[in-house]
Amino acid sequence: MRIFSVLLWILFPGCCAVTGPGAVRGPPGGSVAVRCGYPMGYEDYPKFWCRTGGWFCFNGLRIVETNGSEAEVMGDRVSIRDNHTQRVFTVTLENLTRADAGTYHCGVVRTALPNLRDAVEVTVSPAVPSPSPTARTPHATKQPDSPPPTKAESSFSPTAHTTPARFQPSIICFLLLMLLKVLLFLCIVCAVIWVSARYRRSHREMVPDRQAQELPLC
Repeated sequence: MRIFSVLLWILFPGCCAVTGPGAVRGPPGGSVAVRCGYPMGYEDYPKFWCRTGGWFCFNGLRIVETNGSEAEVMGDRVSIRDNHTQRVFTVTLENLTRADAGTYHCGVVRTALPNLRDAVEVTVSPAVPSPSPTARTPHATKQPDSPPPTKAESSFSPTAHTTPARFQPSIICFLLLMLLKVLLFLCIVCAVIWVSARYRRSHREMVPDRQAQELPLC
């Protein structure tokens, strides 16, 4: 399975990447949890959480990192725990400060290959207070009675919209992996047919030579 993952990464470098939430927000002094998923086959690989101003995370910038197991690793106000069954590792940031805001990366450590990673923007800001239900404008206290909306109006209300579900990258990876297996199978079949044809051709060329050697000399 790992060799197919390597071939898939070489052919499609944007596939099977780590998927994070993209952005998280937490109040000062509070905590926030970041869940990052990874593809099948990387359960035993180390997972890391780092902070960087660019694309690469060097060893000195990694805040916490697992050793490939599901054991929780604690850092300075930061912890990381991997779940092999769900293929998700969770990074928890506690006692947030303004200095913690910035761009981070959650990723999977790979040897001799680029690490799988995804950028996460952490914002530290106080929660926006919700308006009190009693604080209403005078003109909004009394509204003329309006007829109840019809079924068509309630179904197609501008505010009643649905958010399209995010297409899971694992489905794309699975389809590309199946395509890669089919291509490899076809290559093996073509190689077997080519070797068999060469063997039959060489065998037919050797038969007349043997018959010419066995003919008696006049």
